[in-house]
Amino acid sequence: MSVATNLTNNSTQLVRTNWPGMNSTTTTSSSSSPTSTNNTNTSVSITTPIVSSLSSTTITDQNNNTNSMVTSPRSSNTTTTTTTNNNNNTNRTFIHPTQTMALERTIQTYPLTNYTFGTKDALYERDSSVQARFQRMREEFTTMGMRRSVEAVLLVHEHNLPHVLLLQLGTTFFKLPGGELNPGEDSIEGLKRLLNETLGRPDSTQQNNWLVEDVIGNWWRPNFEAPRYPYVPAHITKPKEHIRLYLVQLGESSMFAVPRNYKLVAAPLFELYDNASGYGPIISSLPQALSRFNFIYN
Repeated sequence: MSVATNLTNNSTQLVRTNWPGMNSTTTTSSSSSPTSTNNTNTSVSITTPIVSSLSSTTITDQNNNTNSMVTSPRSSNTTTTTTTNNNNNTNRTFIHPTQTMALERTIQTYPLTNYTFGTKDALYERDSSVQARFQRMREEFTTMGMRRSVEAVLLVHEHNLPHVLLLQLGTTFFKLPGGELNPGEDSIEGLKRLLNETLGRPDSTQQNNWLVEDVIGNWWRPNFEAPRYPYVPAHITKPKEHIRLYLVQLGESSMFAVPRNYKLVAAPLFELYDNASGYGPIISSLPQALSRFNFIYN
């Protein structure tokens, strides 16, 4: 129920939105005037058909003040009521829920033992050092603009706990599979290409069927430096890199080939949580990003 106040005669009108299963409602309008001794109550019956297009109902009281009730289609879950007077001034807008929609995203996960891991030739970074990487980023920024990168979140489970597959280089550096996109390359196709380059079998003519699902995070590098943020700082007009995280749902079983200079580790979410010192800000934020999903442990 919404309350729409008429600013002309200080009367209060009650407008009840239609709930599922109800086709009509009654709106009572009362007008009062300091020069009139008779008060008139008018009862107006409003019938709102269930239609797929936008429906609108207009209510006019004795002082020609118009209340326009605009009802969104039944596929939506809000009803908007806008109160206006005959001077075309909008008094107040109310938004009311008309349906309760349970949006729950289900993700299928499978045991780590379902997957086979082999090795292949080493895969080296394009840049020999961090300084060289930022120097190349600076040079490419002048010709190609902001760098676009994609990273994949691959999930398995052990003991009914989600684990994230990470590439480990050395003893302290962890990264998600992924990398830089080519200029003009589609994000999804580019991520599949990078996954095949990183974890695909080199002797197989048929690559893994990567099922790229939801975008679960966006991070930006504002300058030619290491810090990255899950937002664009207000004073930054031209970010230097955009990193997009995708959830990639694995099949029931598969075979991966890991470069010899990397280790593939399965890190549980409880180890990543609030552990930026060990895994960095992006990987340590994955438990929060994944908490909206309902995991099925097959």
